[in-house]
Amino acid sequence: MERVRDLFDIGMMSDLSDRNPYEQLLHMLMDGISDYIFFMEVVDRRRFKYVYMNHAAQAHSPIEGAEWNGKYIEDLLGHEESRDLIDSYEKVVAKKEALTFEDEITINGTLFRGHTVLTPTINDEGKVTHIVAITRNITEVVKKERDLARINAIYRSLMKNTTDAILIVDTDGNVLEANQALEELYGFTKKELQSSTFPFVPDESREEAEGLIEKGLKGFEISGYETVRVHKDGSFIDISVTVSQIQNGEGETIGISAIVRDITEEKRATRRLEASRSRYRSLFKHNPQSILRLTFQGEITKANRASVRLLGKEEDQLLHTSILDWVSDRQAGEVKQQLLNTFFKKDIWFQTSFFVEGEERLLYVFLVPIIDKDQKEGIYAILEDVTEKEKAHEALRQSEEKFRLIADHSNDMISVFAPSGSMMYASPSHKKFFGRDPMAMSPRELRRQLDKEDVIQLNAAFNNSYASQNSFTVSVKLTSQNGEPVWFECRGTPVVSEQGIVSHFVIVARDISNQKTYEEKLERFAFYDYLTDLPNRRLFEDRLVHAIAQSDRTKQTFALLYLDGDGFKSINDQYGHEIGDDFLCLVGKRMKECIRVGDSVGRIGGDEFAILLENIQDSEQAREVAGRALEKLRKPYYVNGQEIASSFSVGVACFPADGRSLDDLFRSADQALYQGKKHGKDQVLLFEDIH
Repeated sequence: MERVRDLFDIGMMSDLSDRNPYEQLLHMLMDGISDYIFFMEVVDRRRFKYVYMNHAAQAHSPIEGAEWNGKYIEDLLGHEESRDLIDSYEKVVAKKEALTFEDEITINGTLFRGHTVLTPTINDEGKVTHIVAITRNITEVVKKERDLARINAIYRSLMKNTTDAILIVDTDGNVLEANQALEELYGFTKKELQSSTFPFVPDESREEAEGLIEKGLKGFEISGYETVRVHKDGSFIDISVTVSQIQNGEGETIGISAIVRDITEEKRATRRLEASRSRYRSLFKHNPQSILRLTFQGEITKANRASVRLLGKEEDQLLHTSILDWVSDRQAGEVKQQLLNTFFKKDIWFQTSFFVEGEERLLYVFLVPIIDKDQKEGIYAILEDVTEKEKAHEALRQSEEKFRLIADHSNDMISVFAPSGSMMYASPSHKKFFGRDPMAMSPRELRRQLDKEDVIQLNAAFNNSYASQNSFTVSVKLTSQNGEPVWFECRGTPVVSEQGIVSHFVIVARDISNQKTYEEKLERFAFYDYLTDLPNRRLFEDRLVHAIAQSDRTKQTFALLYLDGDGFKSINDQYGHEIGDDFLCLVGKRMKECIRVGDSVGRIGGDEFAILLENIQDSEQAREVAGRALEKLRKPYYVNGQEIASSFSVGVACFPADGRSLDDLFRSADQALYQGKKHGKDQVLLFEDIH
């Protein structure tokens, strides 16, 4: 170091031709180093002047060319950006010893992250006269570390939350990872799997399992491979496995991943199906119901005994004739279309008339496609002669008393309405729901049980049904006797008189509240964070956009608080991610306690949260609310018997002073947050504070 100082003292920046070979070699070595090297003269307290920069440092200097020479740190970086750096130089002067640190600064509008070593040069009087600074650019390293942390979080979430069993194996066949689903599938713990060689593989399948691993490592595509494995309790499991190759960033194979699904029940069903085929053939032959086997064109290829009796023909007389021969010309087209529809649907039911020995018989026809190995080979037609039954049903439909017998004992609410809208009948289940007989209620009282939009919807459905004579289905919300809203699916059927007009409507209303609750849960999953149950980024940004639009109209101001945990990674490292997740849940609950009625809080990602303070008086009110929230958040948390202390840094942006769009507000709040963390963390900083 004395030699370096002497070289600078004699004018190392002079022309190379004036230097001895040693000086030239040292100069070339320093300029050949990719790290940034600065030689700084200690001029006075907090005054450090650039004496030398190597080529790498000059190339990234805020001042182009040779204008750096003789400049001070604050001349190049600005007073705000240079404050922390000058503090570090001051420490080296005071302690007279080297200092290593990492920092972040913005150079020419670009964020720079550096790893710096400051080394003092001391004269004979013990005074620090110069400081050598060597800075390594670690911007990309830090970025990659953060990207890796994000990828690891996704990986952990996948392994923890997927219902599929996942196994990861290295190139030597050792188990690296197994998720909870795989442990439950096979009954072996992850530790047991790592301490033995695939205990879930039967002895007779060892060679097969090794072959799968070998093919996976070679990159062969293995998808949906079916085999048998053994549970820890000795029972056998049918599985379907997909094997994929895992490569590192250089394209080298480092292992395989296997996604395993339990198909035991499917296989059992298949085996039961195979075992029942012979019984099915016997059932076809001896079934008391008439069954025909048809082509999709309607040709009869097989008939059981019951169909022979129904149609009055022997089987050999029916074979290779068409089912269309038994219907009238008027109905032949419809039956032909139903046969065609069976090719595209699972099953079809319709009613038609067969002419048997000159007599018209009313039949229900049930068509089922015959599928073998995913190929549709024909149709089973099940025929039911309902001539007498339909006569009885017709009489039943015309009998009001018989209708009441059914409706009065139904849990569904069954009602009859005249085309005018007046109620003609209400089943007893109405009284259980409303607390009184709706027949005694006026039309206006009935309408009060519905939302205004539902009344409009029902009126439209009735009008359309009356005109088209088609059934309709609508979902409405009714108010029960205890004042609670309940969702019902109402299916309305118009009853057409002999004159061809709708005489009345039959409405069957069924409680679908559970279905609606399930749909609402699905919708909540899309807009709320699964861990903290706070609004996720998507929902929070929607609320922020709404606040911007509303504030544009009302000219009110609001504030965006952007919060980032201080040192949350250390909590995960010290206590594990499970406690880390529980800690985040407690943070989410405390966040809710920090906001006023009408404000919003959301989890943006990781340990980042955001709070929307609506209708504030000014920025100082936002500072006050943020300060109270920070005080509450820094109080200790108790997780599984562990006391955890943490804090947050808060950046605040106000609308419209700090931004008029969602992106601008987040950007301003983020800049304030960054400056707050830079100056000690655990504090509130407004965007207006840094400008």
